[in-house]
Amino acid sequence: MAAGDRFGDFALPMVPYNLAAQGLPVETGSHLPVALWFIGAVILGLALAYGITRNRRRTIAEKRVTDQATKSLYAEEERDRAKSRRGF
Repeated sequence: MAAGDRFGDFALPMVPYNLAAQGLPVETGSHLPVALWFIGAVILGLALAYGITRNRRRTIAEKRVTDQATKSLYAEEERDRAKSRRGF
């Protein structure tokens, strides 16, 4: 006998037999916010998938241009940071 079976045998007598018949379901509010969360998650997932597939299709030349632009931006930021440390 598994441990889960023994727990079920112990817990089941503690639950009233008419537990499911406590009345009509309670309306807790609109389902619209939950639907909007799911729609937003789907849109975000689609945007991520689009970005990943678009990035994979870049040519070697496009990747080099991106890398060079990133390196020059970092160098420019480092020059600005060095100027601000010197007080100019």
